[in-house]
Amino acid sequence: MHAPVSNRFRGFTLIELMVTVALAAVMMTLAAPGLQTLLANQRLSSAASDLMTAAMQARSTALKNNQRVIVQPSAGAGGAWADGYRIFSDVDLNATFDSGTDTVVLTQEALPSDVMITKFTGTNNFFGYDGSGFLAPIGGSANGTWRISSTRTDRQKCLIIELSGRARLCDPKLVGAANCSCS
Repeated sequence: MHAPVSNRFRGFTLIELMVTVALAAVMMTLAAPGLQTLLANQRLSSAASDLMTAAMQARSTALKNNQRVIVQPSAGAGGAWADGYRIFSDVDLNATFDSGTDTVVLTQEALPSDVMITKFTGTNNFFGYDGSGFLAPIGGSANGTWRISSTRTDRQKCLIIELSGRARLCDPKLVGAANCSCS
């Protein structure tokens, strides 16, 4: 014979369900601001890494082709980095992209709306490498420092490109302003 099966003890009561939903809502409310900061910091780090990669790609291309390669905003030297940027081989050595003679190596899409790239030191709103891999002395530019910042977080990153062509990223909050200054 079979024992009778009782359905009385299956599932949750309405009280248990309401307490669980209330606890989940409280936890989501507490986690949201931290998550927003985390996402803003991640977008900032990603934009800084992309610019560092662009610098390394430009240097590598300059060495490989033994010619000057420029990294500048897509709209030209007077444009905003937030609108995107491009790497191109500057065949005619005028530091301006000419579709007839210059070759695009890489194009970077627009940055997230809260991320900004600004020139901190140096003379031009772009940088380039000559065929030997050194930072090209275009218009008197020497070592260049670029600030990558966000309107949604107080963190910032610095891209420092030395005259030797070496590019490095640093975070002033982590290594100190003496070793990483772009604020």
